Amino acid sequence: LEEAVVAAGSPTVMASILPSLRGVNALMPRCRSVRMFGSAALHLAWIACGRLTGYFEPDLNAWDTAAGAVILAEAGGRLSALDGR
Repeated sequence: LEEAVVAAGSPTVMASILPSLRGVNALMPRCRSVRMFGSAALHLAWIACGRLTGYFEPDLNAWDTAAGAVILAEAGGRLSALDGR
């Protein structure tokens, strides 16, 4: 993780803000950078082209990730839930 550039989502649901901040807090000392751009599809596309190492965000809907998931899959990437499924 030392050289990883990871994106974090900015949840709109109040109940998801704390889990997101816990994730940022856990990653920041372990990776090169944590960034927030505000678009799940953009984050996934940037992973697909190598600009980002990973991305996480609690409480996403299918329409938030659909386009980026296709781009990521076509590039050979893997999309999973926060629990690894």
